[in-house]
Amino acid sequence: MVKIFGVIVTYKPDMAVLEKCIHSLKNQLAKIIIVDNTPGKCEMLENLKTFPNIEVIYLADNYGIAYAQNVGIKRALEEKADYILLSDQDTVYPHDFVEKMLECFKDEKVAAAGPLYLDRITGKIQPFVKKGLFGFKKVYPKSGKHEVLQLIASGTIIKAKCLDDIGLFNNDLFIDWVDFEWCWRAIIRGYKIIGNADVIINHRLGDNVKNIGFKILTQRSPLRHYYITRNAVYLAFRCNSLGVILRVTLFLKSFRYILGFSIFMKPHTKNLKYTLKGFYHGIIGRLGKLNEKS
Repeated sequence: MVKIFGVIVTYKPDMAVLEKCIHSLKNQLAKIIIVDNTPGKCEMLENLKTFPNIEVIYLADNYGIAYAQNVGIKRALEEKADYILLSDQDTVYPHDFVEKMLECFKDEKVAAAGPLYLDRITGKIQPFVKKGLFGFKKVYPKSGKHEVLQLIASGTIIKAKCLDDIGLFNNDLFIDWVDFEWCWRAIIRGYKIIGNADVIINHRLGDNVKNIGFKILTQRSPLRHYYITRNAVYLAFRCNSLGVILRVTLFLKSFRYILGFSIFMKPHTKNLKYTLKGFYHGIIGRLGKLNEKS
């Protein structure tokens, strides 16, 4: 029998929301592993011991999404999981989500598959991304399964046996671009990443949005803007999984981040400071968790 494990990373979770996520998955998975990134210990997670087949791992500090996901993945591999579903703490899944997503793995070369995302803030379906002639190409399929360039981690199912070849997530990135970089690494090794447009889940992509007329920007904290900018620059210079055109496109995106986050989003000065610091750290290759005193 196929063993499918879930890995949910939490950070100061809203327990009511987290329990909705768990309830939506508990009958679809053999086991759910919760990895808590909350500094100290989120005592409320102890209440989850009443759920069958749930294990909680406390990290006692925020080590980043990549590290936490890797901890959960390693635990799932120890218990011989065949597939691993990654999830945020606030994603709620359809009752047949896993069943439909597993249809994507009929091809042995498929390493991971993910659904379409309905952004609950904007109410818009997010596109899949493919490789285009001049960089990243957004596509909006109505149905079917499609080879894509990258997937958002939450809702993505990974085939466990591919991890020996592809590797785990890059801890040094901490947060942002972590899932995309893993997908690019999988593709360069000859695997396929599949987007399933027949499955849609609600997902929150940011804290808020800013409509600037010609574009809707996803708003996060200045610290997140730092990581987004830093990792884009770092990967543009050092990610061998991408071709030259995509790396140039990624580098140019960093300037859009600096301008967009600092001009259109408050606090303007702090966003400018953090994105410029992120740009500089990406250039020199300073990764990991930001020491805000530096």
